[in-house]
Amino acid sequence: MVTDNNRLKIVSMKPVLLLVCILTSFPALSQIVFIDAATPWEKLSARAKEEDKLIFIHLENTECVQCNEVASMAFNHPDVTEKFAKNFVSIRCNVATENGRALARKFGAITSLMSIYADPAGNILHVNNGSTSSVDTYLSGADLALSRKGQKQVADYAREYQAGERSADFMRAYMVKKRETSMVIDDLLDEYVEGLPEDSLRNFNTVKFIYQMSPSLDSRAFDRVRQKTPTQVVDSIYRVTPPEERKALNDGIIENSFRNAVMRRDEKLALSIAEFTKNTYEENRVKGIIAYQKSMIRYYQTVSDTAKYFEATQRLLDEHHMRMTVDSLNAMDDAEMRAAMPRQHRFNPMVPAGQRVSRVMIGVMPPSQFIHGELNNHAFHYYKITNNKALLEKALTWSKRSMELLENPKRQSHPPYKTGYPAYFDTYAHILYKLNRRDEAIEWQTKAVEAQKVAGIPSGSFEITLTKMKAGTL
Repeated sequence: MVTDNNRLKIVSMKPVLLLVCILTSFPALSQIVFIDAATPWEKLSARAKEEDKLIFIHLENTECVQCNEVASMAFNHPDVTEKFAKNFVSIRCNVATENGRALARKFGAITSLMSIYADPAGNILHVNNGSTSSVDTYLSGADLALSRKGQKQVADYAREYQAGERSADFMRAYMVKKRETSMVIDDLLDEYVEGLPEDSLRNFNTVKFIYQMSPSLDSRAFDRVRQKTPTQVVDSIYRVTPPEERKALNDGIIENSFRNAVMRRDEKLALSIAEFTKNTYEENRVKGIIAYQKSMIRYYQTVSDTAKYFEATQRLLDEHHMRMTVDSLNAMDDAEMRAAMPRQHRFNPMVPAGQRVSRVMIGVMPPSQFIHGELNNHAFHYYKITNNKALLEKALTWSKRSMELLENPKRQSHPPYKTGYPAYFDTYAHILYKLNRRDEAIEWQTKAVEAQKVAGIPSGSFEITLTKMKAGTL
């Protein structure tokens, strides 16, 4: 049994951000063969042991039918089917069922959606948070789990720790192993850092390792580094670390601190996180301020402080997002593309046109998607948490604007949605329904269903909603 301090956590959300979790249609020629969802852990373990396989547990819920449909798309892919049939005993459970709750308790999953890769002894080898149509997510998760099969596991380290082992090498290895399986290591990290001699906290590699372990901003580990490590050592870590790794360091600290702030409803810590987040944008003051606001919005939303959530979202969305235009979003995306372009491939007007032909592949996440995506997401959240007509009208304007900003004739960045993005239609329809504009709601929900079908994507959840709207039972 995983203890409270080692719980796995995932917060389910409406999967609507384009190009972050993009839906792709696959022919349903096959699917992962899931055993009976009521199969208890003891039988799962025995079967896996007998067949010399690992165990794949996909936890889902009844609240997000679309999330479950998304996962099914990946599970239908032949590459996933083949790998999992060969290497895993697989089960798919709803956390509302008795067995789903039992499996969630065993592995410390507070809520769905989540995929757990484990060995027959119950050691967690890897965790995928959320639900996605990304085939690579499940394949890479399987590969990671298989690569860890037979290695020294968390339980082995725990026994040595209980026996008194505290060497620096052991503590580092123990923390790395726990992080592989998404377990909390705050207490271990505090103990490790407090046990280091003071001169170790002036060592580049030691301090970088501490940062890689994502110390919470309010932890004893972070405080000791802040007090004892020369500023130039920390600066050098960020200066020589590649951008993606530097971002990972910051994101780890932010996410671990955020978890603690939410668990303790610690607004002071949340403010420190927002300030830390803002400072990661030192080259762009405006981006930093917006990041600060988003951080606090996220905190208020997660802890259900609705009054402050309403105030913070309206300040950001009305003063920033609603003022954006399609042209300004295009300019934002173009700037991101230019920044990502390798220097040797950037346009040089001094080179004759006939010599400029070059092809280069660049992975860029258009920042414009976060503008219309956040308008939609907060609009839908308002729909879920309030019956206040004025607030719902506000949400309706955000929802409408999200659809307008997504219409981008310059670049078709959201295939295969030829008739519009169905999730945005769905949000607009829900709010209309709650405002007692039922006929309009039915019209927009019908558009959502049709857009989903045109894209070749399962539309079951939207059709259920449409049926309820027509019956007046939503």
